[in-house]
Amino acid sequence: MKASVRLGKIAGVEIGLHYSWFLVFVLVSWSLAVSFLPDRYPGWSAPTYWATGAVSALLLFVSVLTHEMSHSLVARARGFPVSGITLFILGGVSNLKADARKASDEFAIAIVGPLTSFALAGLLWLVSLALGDGNSPIHATLFYLVLMNALLGAFNMLPAFPLDGGRVLRSIIWAVTGSHLRATRIATFGGQVVGVGMMALGVVQVVWTGNFVGGVWLAFLGWFLQSAAGRSQAETAVESSVSGVRVRDVMDGDPPTIDPGSTIREAVFGRLLRHGARALPVCDGEMVVGLLSLTDVKRLSQDLWSARIVRSEMTAMPLITVGPDHDLAQAMDLLAQNSVHQLPVIEDGRLVGLLSRSHVIQYLYSMKELGIR
Repeated sequence: MKASVRLGKIAGVEIGLHYSWFLVFVLVSWSLAVSFLPDRYPGWSAPTYWATGAVSALLLFVSVLTHEMSHSLVARARGFPVSGITLFILGGVSNLKADARKASDEFAIAIVGPLTSFALAGLLWLVSLALGDGNSPIHATLFYLVLMNALLGAFNMLPAFPLDGGRVLRSIIWAVTGSHLRATRIATFGGQVVGVGMMALGVVQVVWTGNFVGGVWLAFLGWFLQSAAGRSQAETAVESSVSGVRVRDVMDGDPPTIDPGSTIREAVFGRLLRHGARALPVCDGEMVVGLLSLTDVKRLSQDLWSARIVRSEMTAMPLITVGPDHDLAQAMDLLAQNSVHQLPVIEDGRLVGLLSRSHVIQYLYSMKELGIR
């Protein structure tokens, strides 16, 4: 999820706020100020309730950030790049640039989040004990944070993918069976079951107990979890369908290329439009020196197409590339993670093909039409 507001970096990890965070901040502050705090701590003034609610809501998201930072730091310590953390309406997400390739890595990265939340709850509980009983905003804030961190840890430990508990479950099944695919299927099925159960429980709360806000929120969380698990299950089906497939089986083995000294007009009318291509490998002899994409061309005024040459407008090496024997599933990950539409296929420094998203989509569509699984 792309952050809408950048906050800066913590320990080298980019932190951002999605716009939905501001909505939930207001809702949490409001619910604390008009319901939770007055019920538990009567006798305060309205400004005190609102100020305490706002501070508690802010510190709750600091807790969520701490939870996500633990994921990111462990992931980075195990060699996985982390592009950043985004806080949004449902909490937060650590954006790892690659999935775990070993069960032990996934277990460590996943389990540390709930453990961090439980540790925060325990630490804040000890602080509240040290302060003793009281009716002050500080006591109220500590009580709320202890409660919410404990709930955050417990919720995330549900055996439902993509929650941390679901990832822990997947890592254990993966380690026992040796099959990442089988482990993912079981964990995502758990996510769908738990999600549907939460939606049903939310409806029960609204209809039978009259807890409209709590019921709707629980149903919304269940819907989000069920949808996320369903998407992961669909991705797993795709991964299964391309298991054992190599890049050479899908790529264009004879893509149109262009000389770096050609003009942009020649590239557009002689190659891009004629072949319906989105990008052209730029080759100097047998060596790839860059890639000219539609995006590169669109940045240049058409009046300059005859005057400018490909070398000056192309994206120069080093490029993100794959080999012909590269696993197709991994190549698909590279396309998605780097937000590119095509990958030059290189062998011994020479261009041997081009893999694009359209090639992958056509391959999957043909498999579906033929009933191949």
